Amino acid sequence: MQFKYYDILSSLLAGFIVLIIALLCFDIEYKGEYSIPYLAIAFFLGYLVNALSSCLESFYWWTIGGKPSNKIFIKKKGKDYSGISKVKFYDTDEVVFLLKQDLQDNKASYEKMFSRAKFSILENDNSRISDFNAHFALSRTLLTTILASVIMLIIWQPCNWQVYLMLIPLLICWNRFRERGYYYAREVLYEYLKKNKKRL
Repeated sequence: MQFKYYDILSSLLAGFIVLIIALLCFDIEYKGEYSIPYLAIAFFLGYLVNALSSCLESFYWWTIGGKPSNKIFIKKKGKDYSGISKVKFYDTDEVVFLLKQDLQDNKASYEKMFSRAKFSILENDNSRISDFNAHFALSRTLLTTILASVIMLIIWQPCNWQVYLMLIPLLICWNRFRERGYYYAREVLYEYLKKNKKRL
């Protein structure tokens, strides 16, 4: 069994944040001599946060207006690109044309087209798709970590105005999650277009 850097980083980082917040909320003193048990607990908590973040993905999609892998196929009104202002994709028409040809279906759903694009580039070992996917998954885990921390802190001290300052990093993580989703979707379509540009 081989661990990737994302598995360790996302679990430990998320787990330690949740652990420290939990110790604070339950008024338990952090003791340095328990470093190894804390590490094990943090990894387990991080694993739970990862599982929770996967369950919350549909909710997160709703908060950003839909899945980036679907929205990347829809051009902005009056613009020559799809995506968001920070992550623009200018080759929307070409990709849609090629994917509909591949699928032999002029009414193919965005979900189906994106799945086709992703499947067609799986054998390319030189692509950065796995890195983009790992960055997206990490941003989703960090968003869930901050969300869980905010909820715990508000329950712990609902009348403390300083607790509500945590809403700022929550909004930052939410925005980063949104951007990473579009970066990943755009990279998949770039790789697909690069592979199939001779057909245009």
